[in-house]
Amino acid sequence: MRLVIFDVPERERKKRLWLRLELLACGYKILQKSVWVGYCPLPQEFFEALEYLDLRRHIHIFSVNSAGTLRKE
Repeated sequence: MRLVIFDVPERERKKRLWLRLELLACGYKILQKSVWVGYCPLPQEFFEALEYLDLRRHIHIFSVNSAGTLRKE
């Protein structure tokens, strides 16, 4: 599972919309406004576009190995 978290500034709203549409096209689902989850790897073209659009500094992508809830220790 992959978790995508982003914070694209309002002045770059068109890029933010592009990002959301790309995540939808890749089968990702929205958890919160800027937090998305998906089960498929993102294609190389997605990362190339992030670089081209200068969005990499606004996005974090995590690979999660097991789903579940956090517990107090």
